[in-house]
Amino acid sequence: MYSAVITLQGGTAVPYFLDEDNAWQIKISDLESSISEYKQKGIKPKLLVVINPGNPTGQIFSDKTIQEFIKFAHKHNLTIIADEVYQQNIFKKGAEFHSFRKVVTHMPEPYNKVQILSLNSISKGYTGDCGFRGGYVEAVNVDKKVWEELTKIKDVFNLPTIGGIALDLAVNPPKKGREADETVEQFEKEKQDILSSLKRRAEMCTDYLNKMDNLKSNPVDGAMYAFPQIFFGKGALKEAERRQVHPELMYCMEALEKLSLIHI
Repeated sequence: MYSAVITLQGGTAVPYFLDEDNAWQIKISDLESSISEYKQKGIKPKLLVVINPGNPTGQIFSDKTIQEFIKFAHKHNLTIIADEVYQQNIFKKGAEFHSFRKVVTHMPEPYNKVQILSLNSISKGYTGDCGFRGGYVEAVNVDKKVWEELTKIKDVFNLPTIGGIALDLAVNPPKKGREADETVEQFEKEKQDILSSLKRRAEMCTDYLNKMDNLKSNPVDGAMYAFPQIFFGKGALKEAERRQVHPELMYCMEALEKLSLIHI
């Protein structure tokens, strides 16, 4: 989505990569390498997009890692877009979601002045209904003119009525002392039932992927995704060479032709 929007606006995406061998965590040195490479080409990055918990890798960044992101953004004068739509989906035992807003407000100057746009959505989490088409952005440390532009966008793209109701309930859920105890208890039960079900399915997905031949997957710590690695045997590699196609393309085409599976 982000790369498509960047292309639509005539911009250039600067990719950075996560470390699969370290549970899809980030190496700041890799960030430095990516931005240096593109700066040498005359490109001046403006935004740093961080998805936490991760899509499609399912990782959860620690408080310390988020601080490193913020320091990196300050060093290179970048605004951070913190895509935090999966913040309710935390499956790893002992893991905790840390919002960029919370972390930046507890950092010393000058890092606590880094501009952050934090995104959340009712299409994910425990509501998980894309049909509601609802979400919000929280702007931290942004210029007044940015606020004005965000307001213009909001006025143009209004929520559907049902989406607005669902979003209001998500940010302002039932509370004891305000709503009936039965309402609060039912809400919490349904919420926890959904999150527990998602956790079971994440564990099942990891388990089954790692039981399959020529597949390896890190545990799904959060979000709703597994990002397995596929290994090709010698026979498959020789066949791809014979056909003069890339092994991954051959795999995707055979999955489509024989199993009607589309890989994106």
